[in-house]
Amino acid sequence: MAFISQALNAAAEGTSVKARIKYFFFLLASFVFLLPVPWLVVVIAITLLWYGMIGWSYKTAPAQWISAQFQGAAKRLSKVMLKDERNSPYLISLISIGIFTPTMFVLSVWYQSQQETFSWLAVLVYHVITYGPYFIVFSQVATLIHKEGHEAKGMFKKPFGIFDNFFGRFMSFFYGHVPEAYPMGHMRIHHKHDNAPEDVTSTVYFDRSQASRFMIYLFEFMFYWTGISVAHHHYRNGKMKEFRKMAYGMLAYYGTITAVMIYSPLFGFAYLLLPLLSSIIFLAAINYTWHAWTDPSEPKNIYKNSITVLNGHYNVYNEDYHVEHHKRPQTHWEEYPINYEKHRDEYASNRAIIFDNTQAFEIFFWLLFGAYDKMADHMVDLNGDMTTEDKIALLKQRLQPIH
Repeated sequence: MAFISQALNAAAEGTSVKARIKYFFFLLASFVFLLPVPWLVVVIAITLLWYGMIGWSYKTAPAQWISAQFQGAAKRLSKVMLKDERNSPYLISLISIGIFTPTMFVLSVWYQSQQETFSWLAVLVYHVITYGPYFIVFSQVATLIHKEGHEAKGMFKKPFGIFDNFFGRFMSFFYGHVPEAYPMGHMRIHHKHDNAPEDVTSTVYFDRSQASRFMIYLFEFMFYWTGISVAHHHYRNGKMKEFRKMAYGMLAYYGTITAVMIYSPLFGFAYLLLPLLSSIIFLAAINYTWHAWTDPSEPKNIYKNSITVLNGHYNVYNEDYHVEHHKRPQTHWEEYPINYEKHRDEYASNRAIIFDNTQAFEIFFWLLFGAYDKMADHMVDLNGDMTTEDKIALLKQRLQPIH
């Protein structure tokens, strides 16, 4: 659905009355998808407060010992269950989150059924605890759905293959992810085109130096995240197998939401539809940031259309090495830092955009507010020949749209 990007960009850049009307319509539609933001801000604020209160405890000797025991048990289990023992941390999340979140959902069904009026306080508690301190549980789930999407042959040995795609096909319902969206959309479209114009989540048509363009991009991302543009892409290209898989995932997901909302409209909205709307905002911001700096003269150059974050504050499964992830998507995540060091000369020769000592959401807000000094301060110059002004000029140049 590249035509969506083109239409959105044309409306944003146009000067005619018709273009301005279209632009206003797209902004209005995007605002609808921003309605959950106040709720999301409250949830995130509480998860940050939660982390601030207990984060210190993670470094204590007892916590380190308990963590080591879990890691050791996971490594022993991985020898029996997993094809690649390096994925042992996956088992900790599978067992803990895989039991905890569905249990909380069932308890929520029971609790709300006992109330005379629907309890939004209970909904808030549910969202906070299923996001986890510093929303780490949400991040783990989103990242593991992503990792599963890259494992076409599955992660588990027989007879444990029943756990393949556990997060993508089961936990996804609780966290606003449409089943099959990652293998059918992320792998077969996003990684095939690497944010180039043919990619249904491409940022290249938008002037990312203007904050309002994210609002327009959000409208595009909504089509992707809901599965609509993914299904359309495969149908238009005659890939009916992929189209059917995406359609079945959408049918299962939206069919479940519909059934629950028939049972209880408020419950269905609060516990299933609201996580979907929240995920659209979250992941749109993340994808926009990963691919904000795309050289308009070389949109298919992976070193120039993705960013890298070193010493990241929130580096889940080495996702911060996004160039490596796109250049070698089937490489195991533990090898990303190794490959980065191995290919530093290529990063340097391409003037790859690299940040240090930050995280994707912080960069996203710097971008929205035009904090180029902050970005330049955290930008890594592998060639060692750029002034602050040079860095800002390069950052602004890579934010420009293609025409």
